[in-house]
Order: sequence, then structure tokens, then C-alpha cells
Amino acid sequence: MEDNQKSLEEIVPNEYEAVLVAARLARKINAARQAIKEQTAPEEFNKMDQRKVTSIALDQLKSGKIKFDRRKTEDEVETFDLT
Repeated sequence: MEDNQKSLEEIVPNEYEAVLVAARLARKINAARQAIKEQTAPEEFNKMDQRKVTSIALDQLKSGKIKFDRRKTEDEVETFDLT
């Protein structure tokens, strides 16, 4: 682990929440990657980061690039806001 990265436990209170947050972020990354793939030539797309989206999501969470905020809606259902 790099020095500038926090452990996942410092960012997300428990492992279950970490999985939920990482999964939601991975879906966003995958959607963005698919949109870029449709607009980019294959040679250029192959130069992009080809790691798995879950690895990218976890790295972004640990490095602090993505902020995690747990909120409750009016129905008292927890939601995750990734900014």
C-alpha cells in the first residue's frame, strides 16, 4: 500500500459498507469507460487503464479521490453519495 493511501477501514466504517461503496463506484467507472469506448478508436482505448473496475474503485476510495458520505433519506433508508 502506498504511503498516501489510507486503509479502507479508515474510510468506510465496516467491510459490508466498503463492498457497497466500491460496487457503486465500480458501476459508475464501468459506465464511463463504456461511453468512452464507444467514442474512441480501438488503438486509443487500449492505451487507457485496463485494470478491473473494482480495483480502480478501491484505489480511488483509498487514495481519497472519492469522498464517501452516508446519508438517510426521508424514508430512513441509507444511501451512499459518491462525490
